[in-house]
Amino acid sequence: MNKQENNRSKINIKGSTISVAVLGILTAMCIVIAMFLTIRPNDSIKITLTFIPVVIAARLYGPAGAGIVAGLADIIGCIVNPHGMIYPPITMTEVMVGIVLGLFLYKKWNMIRIIAAVGINQLIFSTFLTPLWLFFLYGANYQTLLVVRIPQILIMITIQIILIPVILKTMDKINIKNLVRI
Repeated sequence: MNKQENNRSKINIKGSTISVAVLGILTAMCIVIAMFLTIRPNDSIKITLTFIPVVIAARLYGPAGAGIVAGLADIIGCIVNPHGMIYPPITMTEVMVGIVLGLFLYKKWNMIRIIAAVGINQLIFSTFLTPLWLFFLYGANYQTLLVVRIPQILIMITIQIILIPVILKTMDKINIKNLVRI
């Protein structure tokens, strides 16, 4: 490796064009997944794989990157493929989901950290906070929203606990941080 390549590898590129492009691609992936790989039996239940790009952002860029991807995907997704309107409390909940994933998965990860992140996101945000926002937005009965969401939460916990380690192992195996120069 020559001296110029060595200096280039030491440059901190957080906020660089490459980072912005990767975050944009991950945001676009969330939107496409939401449009084509989401099951919505009703307005309060959503089974989706949109967490995958957020997990990738969490591993690559930490809480800030994952929060940005989740928040922008929610806003742009509401514009591109509306299933309701942009509602800032729900967007902030999505941002918090990304931040939690970033806090638990950024520097190191193991099954305990994955279970903690999924548990916080599903048991706090999906179980209590999102139904609260839907109650305020649509006036639906809060207790009914809680009960109706139980199958979604159980399914999403299972899917996330199975897929997140696979995603992270694959990222570590291919050393994706070097591919995107982080």
